[in-house]
Amino acid sequence: MTNRRDGSRKYLEALLLRVCLCMSLSLCISLFSAYEASASEAFSHPAEGWVRDGAGLLTESEEEKLEESSREILSEYGVSMVIITTDRFEGSDILDWERRLYAEQELGRGENNSSLILGISMAERDWGITAYGDAERIFGAYVREKIGGEILDDLSDGDYYDAFDTFLEMADIFMADAREGKFYSESNHYRKRINPAVIIAGALILSFVVSLIIVLFWRRGMNTRVLQNNAGDYLQRGSFRLTDRADIFLYHTVNRSRRQKHENHSSGSMRSSGNGTRGKF
Repeated sequence: MTNRRDGSRKYLEALLLRVCLCMSLSLCISLFSAYEASASEAFSHPAEGWVRDGAGLLTESEEEKLEESSREILSEYGVSMVIITTDRFEGSDILDWERRLYAEQELGRGENNSSLILGISMAERDWGITAYGDAERIFGAYVREKIGGEILDDLSDGDYYDAFDTFLEMADIFMADAREGKFYSESNHYRKRINPAVIIAGALILSFVVSLIIVLFWRRGMNTRVLQNNAGDYLQRGSFRLTDRADIFLYHTVNRSRRQKHENHSSGSMRSSGNGTRGKF
């Protein structure tokens, strides 16, 4: 009888031990899954987003579109694209401000903490681009100044969404080319691609013009009439008598020269140092 009780007790103890082990294992799995999810979320998206419009330059829909583009580029190339605007930045140099934000807020992604940051300060109308990690090789001084030159007019005109959209679009192009082994510098210039639709349209227009010239040439060769160079040949002799003469000016010529926009914002106004390029708009 005693042996039977001891056996039952040992069986219950073993059963309780198994239940505890299963519960502990389930809890560990749940905690690990939650940790993995939070880590993945932190990798893919910072707490405040990739577009931080502190200066209020964008509408809500514009900010969402840029945010989506930034996420797509991160997913494709592993480089975080950050756009930050402010009414003022702490310090005397916008590049130092961006570098501090990059370090303090851990804006880089991937093994090499890769990132490309565009900063805008409305206080002194400063802009700056800095590159980190794998992005440093792709976005050297030449490429950063190339991007700066493309967005400068839009920044000066207050078209901030267009400027930021161009920034992301060009970054995408340069990273796609880098993936194929194409890196741009002063010795290897970037040439803007021509839209195939433009090439096709140009070819059609050129073909039409050439065909029109040929048809007009043939038509002229079929005309048997002889053109007279003197208007008097078309008048009957003695039917015209000039009674008065006067000089009347029907036309005048005005020479106009096109005014250049933003003449003081040439590429020479940009300054590059280390991993960053800065300028004013």
